[in-house]
Amino acid sequence: MTLRARLLLSLGVLLAAALVVTGALVVGVTRANLIQQVDDDLKNASLADVTEIGAPREGPDLTGRRFAALSVDSAGRVLQTLPSGFSRAPDPLPSLPSAGEPPLVFEMIVTRPSVDGTLSYRVLPLRGPPGRVVVLGAPLDDVEASMGALVGALVAVGLVALVGVLVAAWLIIRRGLRPLEQMTVTAELISAGDLSSRVGVRDDGSEVGRLGGALDAMLDQIQSAFESQRAALSAKERSETQLRQFVADASHELRTPLTAVRGYAELYRAGGLSEEAALEQAMARIGTESRRMAALVEDLLLLARLDQGRPLRQDSVVLTDLVSDALQDARAVEPERPVTADVEPGVVVRGDEDRLRQVIGNLFTNVRVHTPADSPVDVSLAARDGVALLSVADHGPGVDADHVEHIFDRFYRADPGRSRDRGGSGLGLSIAASVALAHGGTIAYSNTPGGGATFTLTLPAPDRDT
Repeated sequence: MTLRARLLLSLGVLLAAALVVTGALVVGVTRANLIQQVDDDLKNASLADVTEIGAPREGPDLTGRRFAALSVDSAGRVLQTLPSGFSRAPDPLPSLPSAGEPPLVFEMIVTRPSVDGTLSYRVLPLRGPPGRVVVLGAPLDDVEASMGALVGALVAVGLVALVGVLVAAWLIIRRGLRPLEQMTVTAELISAGDLSSRVGVRDDGSEVGRLGGALDAMLDQIQSAFESQRAALSAKERSETQLRQFVADASHELRTPLTAVRGYAELYRAGGLSEEAALEQAMARIGTESRRMAALVEDLLLLARLDQGRPLRQDSVVLTDLVSDALQDARAVEPERPVTADVEPGVVVRGDEDRLRQVIGNLFTNVRVHTPADSPVDVSLAARDGVALLSVADHGPGVDADHVEHIFDRFYRADPGRSRDRGGSGLGLSIAASVALAHGGTIAYSNTPGGGATFTLTLPAPDRDT
């Protein structure tokens, strides 16, 4: 049975019981009052009303007689009677106690049935003429008729009231329980996997409203915790994937120079480098590959330290000087490349000078590696609103859209077939991004208008007044 049905059934039973008890009390009290009025009428009746028992009544019988009267001798024999009601249709007389029944007591009113049992009387024995007893009896047919009408009216009114209250209660309960139905639907949706479902019940201060608000708050916390856990699992899986890829890429990068060194060593051991020129060339190649391995290991150690969050030096660094040095080096290496520079003097940041120099060098190296030697490059440095902005824009082929989201990944090459001797290990931009992040800044890529790649380094710069 539903909660709504149980509430309606309970309300109906309680209301019906209350109506029955109230009706019984009303009927009982009314009957007692009416009988008391009859008794008062009996007590106020005089013997003069019944002295001529059995005498014919004069004139038309229009109202009937209110009381019945019996004249009884000392032996209990009925000598004369005077019925109540109309003379042409008199009421049956009240019965007197028979043998074995308690006798009537003078001036004590009791209830007696009629001789045929169709009526009830309130009878009052009085002392009459010497040797006689007069018994007055008031019929209760009017009282019984009034009680019947009263009971019928109470039943009709009670049924109407019961039906009306139940209908009103059904509407009120239905409206009051509607939020619970919404909660049930929401719970079913959540159990089906839709964590975004909410009860949506306004907290109006009622118990159901507070429950709806509490459920929505709890669901928000559950969804937030679930999403955080899912994000953490995704991040962990992504981190593990990146770690495996990182190890594989590092192994791949180190394997090539190690293979070359081991090859020359085995060639020397086998006597294949007996000539001095060949030996000198082999030693040069071993030195080149060893330096390359050392640089790669240094880059990997730097990335590891940055990943661990180790703090860098926080010196006052004149960024203008670092950019100027990088521009001078670029012109020396590629004197034929057109370079346009707009460097604001006196731009100062706080950080590690060596690492910032490495970041700037990586940006210029990226231009030299990925663009033709005669391709122009535009460099600008400015400080605005507490931020230093360094922009290095080339006018080369740019970066394909499929590779843009991976250009800061470690060991990533937009051209997998590019020579390692020319292209490096694929760590330059990832190191630049990590160093910028360690300084509280960022490095971003955008397309150069007209074609090419633009890298923008953003670093916090204190006000010059401070």
